[in-house]
Parts: sequence; C-alpha cells; structure tokens
Amino acid sequence: MMTTGVDRPARRSRPKDRKQRILETAAGMFRDHGYHGVGMSDIAGNLGIVPSALYRHYRSKHDLLVAVLDAALARYERAVEGVDDWETATDRIAQAALDVRAFDLLWSRDSGNLSPVEYDQLFQRLRGVGRRVAAMIEVGSEAGCVPSRTTAWAVFAALDWPGHRPLAVPVADQRRTLASAVDAIVVAGRLGIGDTSDGQAMSPDEALSASDALSASDAMGGLRPASRRETLLGTAITMFAVRGYQTVSLDDIGDAVGIAGPSVYNYFASKREIVASGVSRAFESLWLTLGQVLRSASEPRQALDDLTGHYARFAFDHWDLITVCLSHSGILDDAERTVLERTYLDYVGEWRRLEMECRPELSPDEAQALVDLALAVINGVVRIPTLRTPALPDAARHLARAVLEAPIIRAGR
Repeated sequence: MMTTGVDRPARRSRPKDRKQRILETAAGMFRDHGYHGVGMSDIAGNLGIVPSALYRHYRSKHDLLVAVLDAALARYERAVEGVDDWETATDRIAQAALDVRAFDLLWSRDSGNLSPVEYDQLFQRLRGVGRRVAAMIEVGSEAGCVPSRTTAWAVFAALDWPGHRPLAVPVADQRRTLASAVDAIVVAGRLGIGDTSDGQAMSPDEALSASDALSASDAMGGLRPASRRETLLGTAITMFAVRGYQTVSLDDIGDAVGIAGPSVYNYFASKREIVASGVSRAFESLWLTLGQVLRSASEPRQALDDLTGHYARFAFDHWDLITVCLSHSGILDDAERTVLERTYLDYVGEWRRLEMECRPELSPDEAQALVDLALAVINGVVRIPTLRTPALPDAARHLARAVLEAPIIRAGR
C-alpha cells in the first residue's frame, strides 16, 4: 500500500550552515564552561536540535574540541598567509583574534585532553604562525632588541586576551584598540633595550624549533618548604599549570610529595580548594607589592613603571600561579568566583587610576583596555617555557609599558 505525500509530515530542511553553527556554539560553551563542563546534549540544547543531529557531523565531544582548535588556528594561518610586512598583517591578525576569542583559554586549559599526536600536530601549526610573525618582526629590528620570538608571543598574548575577558571599549573600537596595542608591541620589540638574550641568541627558526614542553618534575625542582601544606599547595599548582586541572588527581599530587592521595584531605578539602588557595595567595602578594609601590612613588608615572616591573618579576617567578588564575579559576564555585572577580577589578582599578593620571585623554574604559592588554602581554610570555631566561622580566616590562602608552583610535576618527 502506498501513502500519499499529503499523509506524510513535512520534513524540516537542514540548515546549510549547521556544521559551522555547531562549531561556533561548542567553542563558546567550551570557553565559558570548560571542556569537562559541557556535554553533547548541552550543545544540542543550545542549538535547538537533538543530540543525534550533532553526531552526523562530529563523532564525539573530543572531535568537536579538536575541530574548534583547528578552526581557530586556521583563522590565524589565513591572517598571515601571503603577508610579508607587519603593517599589512596587523589588522588581519587583530580581526582573526576577535573572531577566534577562545583559543588561548582552550589551549592552556583543555589541550591536555588531546592525544599526543593531535597535540603535536596542532602545536606545530601554532609554531608555524609564530615563526611567520617573528620573521616579520625581525625585519628592521635594532641590535640588542627584544628577541623577535618574545615579541611575537607578546603579540598573540595581547590578541588572545578578549577570549579571557571582553575588552572594555565599545565593540566598534575593539579591533582598532587591539591593532594599536599590537603595533606598540612590535615597535617597542624592535628597539634595542640592552642584552636580553642571556648569552648566545637563537634565530627565530632555532628558537621556535626548541621544545616548549615542560614536565612537572622539571618545574618542581629545588628545595621544598618544611610545611607539608605549603609543599602540597606549590606542587599541585605547578601540576595543574603543566598538565591541566582535570587530568591531575589527588593520588597524583600525593605521589609527587610522597604521601598517599587521601592524605591530601588532611590539608585541603578538595582540588578546588587548592586552586582557591593559590588564587588567593597570588592576589594577596600582588596587593602587598602594590601598596609598597604606591608608598615609595613620588608621582603616577613612576608608580606605574615600578608596578609594571614588579608585576613582570612576580609573573616570571610564579608563572604556574598565573597559568592557574587564567585558565582554571573557572572551576571555583559561585561565591569564590564573585570574590575573585571583585578582587581582580579592585586590583586592576589601581592600575587604571594611575594610567588615567598619566594619560588624562583616556576614558576609564580605554584605560582599562590598555591595562588589561599590558598585563596580558606579561602573563602570556612568562608561560612559554623556552622564553623564560633571566632577561625575560625586563623584556616583558618593556613591551607592557609600550602597550600602556599605545594611542587610542576611536571610531569616526
């Protein structure tokens, strides 16, 4: 027996851009909630489709993560493709960064979920983009300048900041603000600031072919404190920074300090409490230093310069805490995140006040954006293992100061 077309329910046409919409939705949800905090059913629900529709395009959540990172890298690759001069590249890279947004956060927080082969393939592509940018920066650089590789990573640190926190300036001004900050980084990076190479310099290709991997055992060398709680805190923070919060168990932490995993509960109620303690420790130290700087400074410019130098040194010495604050603070509960948000805004507000006293032409939002990007430069370069020579804090300070002095170009000008 045959049925007529009238008897059949109308079939909904499948959107031609569904795969792209899935990818963009997954990227945003991974950014906001973390890879482990999002399920395929959550993504489907946000799209208004059933989970089976997702599996027509992506076999698993893991495949979606790989696709999100692949798409982000592809935007950067297209931005620098066929470009030989920095002036042409600036706007293209800035726009790519605004389109991508989530890359740095996802890479530092969730790339531990990739297989070794997937990680290596994506990282080699990331190196390729960095090599391309470093080569453009190298042209016209003075003797004794910041190594072009350091400047290149500083560029991407600034560009990737909107993935961590939206820029304070209006949407219409965001690309111009990013491009202006990046131009300031490149100009400053090309200038001679003394010997920053700590010995024989590497060419961009040599440096970019060096290993950027860092093992937890290498990172935790040296003497340990007598306090078991302090040893656990420092060890766990470094392990979270190197391997990712979700991939480190209490047993792993216990093994690293020579105790049984359950014994960690004698000092911390959970892994989350360890992160909360580390984040709190970081801001307490930064507030103490800020108070010392303000008391010893005679005018705003000196205070801002000194504060930038102190922050660069702190971030260099405590890169693991910086990594955890940037990438893993999302696991805190609502009350802890509220406290962290208020603390961050209060702390950065002191920088913003000094920036506005030095540059009265800036609005509060413009000053906030430049401060955020300057701190992002420091936070970014200290997290690259092969950049961490004794000269890096001075180079990071130099590049961050350039961002604080970058011109603001508003819409309509």
